[in-house]
Amino acid sequence: MTSIAGRVKEYLDTNFIITSCLLMNIISLRALSRHLCKVLDLTEKNLNAVMSAIRRYKQENKIKETHKTKNVFSDISIKTKDNIVDIYLPKNKSVQENIIKFNSVIDFEKGDLLRIIQAEQGIKVIIDEKNLNKFSEIFSKKDFLSIDKNLAEINIQFSPESIYIKGIVSVISSSLNAGNVNILEIMSSAPELIILVANNDLIKSLNTLNNLKEIY
Repeated sequence: MTSIAGRVKEYLDTNFIITSCLLMNIISLRALSRHLCKVLDLTEKNLNAVMSAIRRYKQENKIKETHKTKNVFSDISIKTKDNIVDIYLPKNKSVQENIIKFNSVIDFEKGDLLRIIQAEQGIKVIIDEKNLNKFSEIFSKKDFLSIDKNLAEINIQFSPESIYIKGIVSVISSSLNAGNVNILEIMSSAPELIILVANNDLIKSLNTLNNLKEIY
């Protein structure tokens, strides 16, 4: 069974907004301890042990890595594209052949979007909504396992050295979650991070990401 200190560390490692507030001394240690007792299903008698674990975590946290993360977020650039479609297809030879055909009609020089994610059970194809008719002419209707429209893509570009810094994806996903933004897709091509959200969440997402640049 994981110790209280281990459970506290696991929680703080995956909740970077709380951790940042803790490191900046803008969160009450006792209030955080009571919160962790609640979310970790601990009792009041564990409060002192939780407080001690939080203090130890704060002391042992790698300050140098925190500084590196701050530098990374202060230097990001963000590009966006709206009216994106996310299509889920079966993983078979016919679909893969049709993806090659569709690739030939995409005009990348004019900024057309085509992203392909091949997983174990299926293939996701992300395109501009304006090219959906072209896509439908190549693929059979039975191939459309699901389709999500009215999406926006956020492309976050980091400095090359960011690939060696831990926790960047967690910082962004935790921040967007705290901002009540639902991440529909997230993919990495370091040093770029690509996120899909609903069109109507785009402005809220950008505000959250810009706030990150100011906080870090």
